[in-house]
Amino acid sequence: MTSLVPDPALRSFLEEATARYEADLTRSPAAVAYLKKRGLSEDNAASYRLGYVENPLPGHESARGMIAVPYLTRSGVTTIRFRRLGDGDGPKYRSVPGDLPRIYNASALLIPSDYIAICEGEFDAIAATLTGVPAIGIGGVSAWKPYFARCFKGYKAVYILADADDKGQGMEFAEKVAEQIKNARICPMPAGHDVNSFVLANGPEALLELLEIKK
Repeated sequence: MTSLVPDPALRSFLEEATARYEADLTRSPAAVAYLKKRGLSEDNAASYRLGYVENPLPGHESARGMIAVPYLTRSGVTTIRFRRLGDGDGPKYRSVPGDLPRIYNASALLIPSDYIAICEGEFDAIAATLTGVPAIGIGGVSAWKPYFARCFKGYKAVYILADADDKGQGMEFAEKVAEQIKNARICPMPAGHDVNSFVLANGPEALLELLEIKK
């Protein structure tokens, strides 16, 4: 079985790629505009080391023109996922072939807190965390693995923020995760919203109110 921890050579490659794409972000007005549309400032993008694939390293050629979303941990970058600019037909995200599913924004697990949120997607996890709700992201229903559940022991509440999409995949994801976490609370977003769009439309305090969290 492939290790979840990249070997030194791969870790070095991932760091080089993250640094290159991070540096190229401001050279793409379209990428900057896309992140701004998602409610992310230049400082926010820098905090999460988001980038733009203008000159891909070998193996990342198919991600040219996409947003680079590195998975940051205390030991460095463990993988990079890529998000196309805007919507449209076909998959929005691209992963490195053969890569294992991982937890995005794993550093949220290190924040002293009685609660944490689980989101379906990286940008939703960022949006929730920026409101003051520590959150991790999972890249879709199939990316959740049973061994992730052990990370959420000890919390008084684990909020599973379910997207209100037309296909019902948000609730499918939430129910799958809730089955494996005893202290889980499924919190559906209002109709037509994911976490990111809900925060953008209603402001950061609205998420805290929805979850009935008092700061």
